Formats: sequence, C-alpha cells, structure tokens
Amino acid sequence: MTELGLPQQPLQRALDRQNAAAFADSVQALRDEAKAALESPLQPVARNAGYYHDYFCPEHAAELVFDEHTPNAHACPIDDRVWSGQPFDDAWLWTANRRLAQRALRLALLWRVAGDPVHLAKAREILVGYAHIYPDVHSGRDAPSVGKITHHALDESVWVIPITWACHWVWPDLEPADRNLLQQDLLQTAALHIESQRVPRIHNYENWLNAALATIGTALGDNELVRRVTEDTFGVTDQLARGVLDDGHWYEGASSYHYFTLGAALALAMAREGQNDDLRGNPTLRQMFEAPLRIAFPDDYIPAINDCWYHSRVTDEVGHGIPTGPAFYEIASGWYPSPEFEAVLMRSYRSSVRNSVEALLYGPDTVSEAPSPERAESNENASGFAVLRPQLPLKFDGQLLLKYGPHGGGHGHADKLALSIYGGGDRWGTDLGTPGYGIAINDSWYRHTLSHSSIVIEGEAQPPATGEALRFRPVNHSPFGIADAQVVWEQGPYAAVYARRVVLARDGYFVVLTRIEAPVERKVHVVFHHAGTFAHWPDGSSSAADLPSNDSYSHLQEVSAWPSGSGATVQIETPVGDQTKTALIIATSPLPGSHLITARSPGNPASNLRATTIIEHTSQAFWTAAAFVYGDATQTRVEWEEPAQAGTVPNLSVRRGQHEESWSFTGTAHAPFNYPLGS
Repeated sequence: MTELGLPQQPLQRALDRQNAAAFADSVQALRDEAKAALESPLQPVARNAGYYHDYFCPEHAAELVFDEHTPNAHACPIDDRVWSGQPFDDAWLWTANRRLAQRALRLALLWRVAGDPVHLAKAREILVGYAHIYPDVHSGRDAPSVGKITHHALDESVWVIPITWACHWVWPDLEPADRNLLQQDLLQTAALHIESQRVPRIHNYENWLNAALATIGTALGDNELVRRVTEDTFGVTDQLARGVLDDGHWYEGASSYHYFTLGAALALAMAREGQNDDLRGNPTLRQMFEAPLRIAFPDDYIPAINDCWYHSRVTDEVGHGIPTGPAFYEIASGWYPSPEFEAVLMRSYRSSVRNSVEALLYGPDTVSEAPSPERAESNENASGFAVLRPQLPLKFDGQLLLKYGPHGGGHGHADKLALSIYGGGDRWGTDLGTPGYGIAINDSWYRHTLSHSSIVIEGEAQPPATGEALRFRPVNHSPFGIADAQVVWEQGPYAAVYARRVVLARDGYFVVLTRIEAPVERKVHVVFHHAGTFAHWPDGSSSAADLPSNDSYSHLQEVSAWPSGSGATVQIETPVGDQTKTALIIATSPLPGSHLITARSPGNPASNLRATTIIEHTSQAFWTAAAFVYGDATQTRVEWEEPAQAGTVPNLSVRRGQHEESWSFTGTAHAPFNYPLGS
C-alpha cells in the first residue's frame, strides 16, 4: 500500500492557499505548533491514561493547569495549590495524548505543505512511538467501553482520528517497514479494538466510535467497515436521524455535547469527502450548525444547559477535545455559505486571528464583513428552550431562557422550568453547567435542582420529566413577551405534582409566575439565582431558615428567612459591563404563610458566589410570583395588590420614574397588560 485512502482535497486546498494572505496566520500557526512539538518533552507513554474529568480542583471545581513539563504536579488556577498523585497524574495523560495526536497531524500536514524533513521525522517519531506500544497497552478497568492508550473508547476514537490523518500525509515518504508497523500494530489494531467497544445506542459517544472507524476504514480501504458505521443501525445516518431533534439540537440538550456530537459527524464527513456517501449532503448537519446560534447569549456564550461546559462560547471554545467555535464555523461557511455562519467568523476575528487548521483545509476563501443577522427570539419546541430577548437593563441586550423540554438522558439536569437570565453584558443568572464529573460538588450542587432557578420539592432533586409549552410570544413588536410552560412529574415527592411557569417580559424588567398543584401538602422552594450582592433586605426581622439537611443545601451560605405573607422585596447590586452596577429589585407577591429565604450560593467556579432568593411555601396548591426590575432603585416602585381571593395572582404595578405600568392576572379591566391564567 503506497498511499492511504483518505481524501486528497484538503491537502490540495492547503497547497493552493499556503501563500495567500487570508491564510498566513493558519500557516504560521502550523509552524508554531511544529516548533513546540520539536521542543516538547512529551512522548507516547505505555500506560492507559486516566479520566479527563478527574483533572479538576476538588475545592474550586476549576480545571487544573496542564503543564507538559510536570506530569506529577498540577496547579489550581484559582489559588495555585498544586495537586499530585492519583487521579490527577493519570488524568494528565488525557491532554498529553491529545496534544501528541494533534501535533502529529500538524507536523505531517506542514511536511506536505513546506517540505521540511525535520517535521516529517518528528511526525514519524510520534506515530511509530505509539505503534510500538499500542498492541501491549490494556486498560485494567472493568467497564463496558474502554480505551487502550486512553481512558475509554470515546477518548481512543478522538485520539486516533488525527493519528490516522497524520499517517495519511506522511505515508508516501515512509519506509515499507514503518508502513507495515503503522498499518498492522496501530491502525488495524485500533480499529479492531474500537469496534469491539461499540454499544448499540443513540449517543454522542457512539458517534465518535463511528467516526474513528470510518476514518481508519477509509484510510485502509476497508469498505465493509465503513458501510457498517455509516449505514447500519446505530451508524451515523441512524444517529443523526434519531439523535437530532426536529429543531436541530442534539437530544442530550447540552450545547457542548451538541458540538461534541457535531464534531464526530464532521470528522466522519471529512473522511468521506467526495465519496458516494459524502455526509455533507445530509441536511441535518447544517441544522446542527444553526441550532446553537438561536439560543446563544448576546455575547456568544452558549447557555450551559445540562452537562454543558460553562465556558462554552460560539466565538471561542465550545467543548474539550473538539475544534473551537470559529473552527466549526470555518467548516460551516466552507460547506454551507451563509451570512449567519460568516457572521460568527467576523465576530470571532475581531479579537483573535484566523489561524485554525480548519480554516486552511475547509474554510471559505475570504471572511465576509457583512453585519450579523438580528438574533432571533424563538421557541425551540422539540428541545424545550423558549428564548425571549428584552433589554436588561434598558439599552442593554438581554435574554431569558425558559427550559421545559426532554430530560436529556444521562447528561440531563434535574431542572424543569429553570430560568436563565442574561443582561448588562453578562450571564446574570444562568445555568452553571458542570465542571469535571470526577469531583463531589458536581453531583451535590451543579447537577442538583437547587443550583438552578427552578422548583425544589421537599429538598429533593427533580426526577426526569418532559414538559410542554403552552404559549410563546417574542418581546419585539409585542406589548410584552411570553414564555409559558408546564410539567407533571411522576416519582418520589414529585409524584403527580403539576407545575407551571409563566415568564412575562418587558424591556427593563420581567415577571415570573409559578403554579404548583400536588395531591398532598408539599414543602416547595421556588428558587432564583442572580449575580451580585444583597444591598437591601426585606422588611421585618429575619430568622434561621429551616433547610433540608442534605449535601445540596449545605452549599448555601449566609442564609436568612424573612416573612413574605404580605410580599417581600430585596435589592441586589448587580454588575453591568466592566465598571458600573445597577440595582435589581426582586419583589415577591403576597402569599400567606410563606417565607423568602436569602443566601449566597456557588457559581462556576464555585468561589464566585451568587445572590440566591427562595420563595418557601408549604401547601397543596398555590400561585406565587416575583417581579425582577432593573434600574435606579430611587426611581423604581414595585407593588403587588392583596390577592382578591386565595389561589390567584394579585395585580401588579411597576413604576419607573414617571412611567407606571399595571399588570392584571385575574381579568381586572384597568390593567394594560392582562394575562389569562385559566385554561
């Protein structure tokens, strides 16, 4: 075999573009990475790597700082404490292996573009180094899907794809003995191992195994292997058909897993470019590029719903082990030219350079300077994300996201009817996603219902459920925006409990109504988290809160309970931009027998504390409501009327300066904003 069978088009594009000014930074990045590889102490290690998610500080929930020179010392970025030993030392190998694979790819590509034999020699050294150890490395874990070089078969697949492309590009220049070694002891052995670890399911994990096998199969000319992972049940066609919902979001509901799955599909499409089964013609791929942009915040951060990385940003990193957001949209713009995708690139390159390998191999010839399309307000009905975009505060782009849809499988969070709040140029009160899965606070806080602006019953996490939308209307060109959804649970203290949440939004403020109906009396916490610090407390005297004694509630600090039977008001000093602050007034409606609990709670990282308010009420059925009004506190007044009858939402007036607006939820004629709460 004198050549491997992967497509030649990417290399040809790189050769055609190597001297073009638009790609000068991409070529220079290849040279910089090659230089780093030549100077690096990293080399293949004959040991099964540890779990990536263990590479996090147990105290701050922050990823440790990887230093390729210190495999036994790992610093926390928050307090510089150095962690060592297990599981950190083995988890360090995850990044080491990934870095070596990516460097092998770039060295091999640069060799073909620039012809420096030093780069060929280093790429060969990495590839042959892995081939010598690969057959004899085995995992000691008793698990359904394990890796050899890496922790599990998913990591093995992510690692072997760039390894295979590196082999492809250096193959014509290797000695026959090296080719035989790489073919038999690395590529064929890896394919046999990865195929033996496939699990029959629709999952992001299996997409990567399919992509790895299709890449190796294409390289080695194994058409039957390629057919199995593209056409058979649980192959890529089936994965996209059943795993991507009608609105284009991956079913697990976490944007970083959406991009993670998309990354696998793209890897497979790259391997099959120009073939009869070229995946680029599948319309679902384009939908997957589009969907996250509809729910992204105004600063391009992605809502960290479910097991999403909190740092995920369309114009920066969107996940680990996959291309950056700009690299994804280089591919999207190259394959499916559109103003929407090109706008992502334009925003990205305002603060960074266009230097990805994806730009060189797959991107458009130039990046358009066209203005970004207006961000949509949308109800992603299949996934259950309702997105409103009022100004919060006035003259600042804001966003409210109500989550009500499917649970999301193993990566779902227990947070039906959770509300995310963006305003003032920052994520004021959004989902926190997850840090590494290997630390205790991930389950006791980040995955628990209490860390979300949602509903907690009897102190326990919500069971999985799927809600439904009742009504949606955008803020723009409407008197007020509406996101109205409901859910019924089936397990534990939530059994047969009905909940409804209504978000009504105007520029500068919004109102949240929550309804609970239970078969028996339940203790309910209606939870809201927001960035900032408490500036003024409710009227009356505080007392100790009677909180559930579990690990989740133990994360709350500075806890106080205030009577709220006649309503309660707190003021939070909230950051706006880099230098200023604004007041947030949260005014809860009168609810006899209720308390308003105030506390500080972990953000992400955990050391970033948020202001938390909890409406606590024990009842079988009730409505409660809260108004969130931003601006000058001295010019703002928020008042709830006494409820006309039990079980209703009282009328509300919001005065800002000389302007007053009245809301009615019971049909009172004088209110300009009337929202029916009946069926």
